[in-house]
Amino acid sequence: MKMTCLHARNSSFYLLIVCSSLISCVSTRGFHGETATARDRDRKAFVQTKDGTVTEANETVVRTPLFKQPFIELDKSVKIPTKDVVAYQNSQAYYRRIDLQFAPRIKKGLINMYKTVDIYQDYSGPSAGSGRGGGRSTKTRIVYHLQKGDDAAVERFSPAVAQTYVQDYAPSKELMETYAAKQKGIKVWSVVNTAAVVGGFLMMGQGTQRDAFTPVAYAGVGLFVGGLVNGVVNKVRKRKNFSNIELAIDEYNRQLLKNRKR
Repeated sequence: MKMTCLHARNSSFYLLIVCSSLISCVSTRGFHGETATARDRDRKAFVQTKDGTVTEANETVVRTPLFKQPFIELDKSVKIPTKDVVAYQNSQAYYRRIDLQFAPRIKKGLINMYKTVDIYQDYSGPSAGSGRGGGRSTKTRIVYHLQKGDDAAVERFSPAVAQTYVQDYAPSKELMETYAAKQKGIKVWSVVNTAAVVGGFLMMGQGTQRDAFTPVAYAGVGLFVGGLVNGVVNKVRKRKNFSNIELAIDEYNRQLLKNRKR
């Protein structure tokens, strides 16, 4: 009987882990953009060095020879060390040095956007029932950066930074205000759903007696599942709301097109 009770509790624990993983997958967010359309259209390829010099070419290629310093090769002749390079462009994309890497530009306009890859260590706790310690794994995540104007400093993206950038253009400002208003409700539901999942899980454990579930345990199951389902819905709502930020940035960049048509 004790083994049955323990099995039930372990099953609930694994259910919590699996469902939490599913919720985290739903929360994946990202920006859309094309490196090809974010290039400088009036140039084929070039390299810009720290002293401000721009050397144009038909093509540029990054070379990383063994036991030698990496460099960028222009038209198979001119070689410029990458340590001296601020930005460069080839036939695929425009790249700017950000956080010790060349980040491709995915949006170009009054607000530029770049994409970098962040490598980090993920530490997991001990597995349930095994008594063994956790492990460590190397993972990657996408990090976005914004730049208001080609000559401005590049800043790591956050909703607050985006909101600051679009304050001087009403249509984009309204979109960011919509994002902020919806985000408040999403945060409230996130707290409610978390409380429901945790509370339901505890009730399931406390309501399990010997080899049977008591009414308290069944109530806990309902609370637990309800919290998870609403959590998934809230994550979808959060992802959709995130698109308002991208709409605000894209609308801000459309000012150039609107001004050209006048």
